[in-house]
Amino acid sequence: MRLTTLGRGFLGGGLVLVAAGALLGVPVVVTVGVFMLALVGGAAVLVAEVPDVSVARAAIPTEVDRGGPAEIRLRFRSVSTRRPRPLTVIETVDGQQRLATIGPIPAQGTDELAYAVPTGRRGVVRAGPLVVRRSDPFGLVTADRRFTSTCTVSVRPRHYALRMLPSGRQRDLEGPTRERSEGTASFHQLREYAPGDDLRRVHWRSTARTGQLLVKEMIDTTRPELLVVLDNRTSAISADDFEHAVDIAASIVRAAENEDFPTTLMFADGAGDIDLDGQPIPAVDRLTSVRLGDADSLAQLADVIVSRGRSLVFVTGEPSGTDLMTLAKLAVGFSPAYLVSVVAERHDPVVAPRGMRAIACADPEEFVHLWTSLS
Repeated sequence: MRLTTLGRGFLGGGLVLVAAGALLGVPVVVTVGVFMLALVGGAAVLVAEVPDVSVARAAIPTEVDRGGPAEIRLRFRSVSTRRPRPLTVIETVDGQQRLATIGPIPAQGTDELAYAVPTGRRGVVRAGPLVVRRSDPFGLVTADRRFTSTCTVSVRPRHYALRMLPSGRQRDLEGPTRERSEGTASFHQLREYAPGDDLRRVHWRSTARTGQLLVKEMIDTTRPELLVVLDNRTSAISADDFEHAVDIAASIVRAAENEDFPTTLMFADGAGDIDLDGQPIPAVDRLTSVRLGDADSLAQLADVIVSRGRSLVFVTGEPSGTDLMTLAKLAVGFSPAYLVSVVAERHDPVVAPRGMRAIACADPEEFVHLWTSLS
């Protein structure tokens, strides 16, 4: 039990008035001072002891996509035999305090409180600790009971439904490829003849019908490893665009995993995927916690990931000229390779480096449309 700021003011003011009234011989001043002291004493008697309640809490759900609904539910049970009085609940949520009033709760009775959790920002939202406070009607004295228990809601990136695009290397009919693709080549599309194409690929029937030399493009239909790189450099992407980029990366990873593509997720700053216990961190957890960093170059990343996979999706904002040169080096050994540029207000068109195909979008919805149109 403690005095509030107002309570300390009443106590000090009452003592001063009683003393001054007695010294000056003014009974009315003494009376006012005694009244103020009586209010403080009466408030102390009313509050008397800390609230005797127990608290149970639950987050529903414990994981939610960014922007989705989530709430914290609190259940209070009174174990007091005193006369029930309303209680003030002070809950710390994501570093901010929330106040609510419950009760009065009868002896051995219960009451519940639920509130929405802010999910507009990725990350882990922590609810707690909590304070249950009893106070008098004038706010002069309070008694608190603190509960240190907490619960969390993991706010995941939004994900959008995608289908993985055909992936794999073109078969080389002149000789073996570096991959083990025997027996897996499938027709993908017809395209115009280009100098250097093997004449055995010419589709003579279509050539005769159109009058244009057309060749068959074959792909290896084995499902290759997919490497998704999210550019989390402040020099390459703004904070708002980065949230869209995270959603896009999460959607690609989810789609690849749903279709059994072996998938690797990397960040431009080289953040690891192993936790303190030496266990791999799931991609969705890494995307939930990733933040923009201060790395200023892709050069070291390109040296690390060359030839680590056969398909590549690089998600960024507006790459610089230096970035594009590095990406050209990075794309070597990957087929296909996509450069996804996420910029809400774009001033210049995206020019993909050699070996990569550009997908320029302002948000995940536009990306989904463009990605689908490639299939």
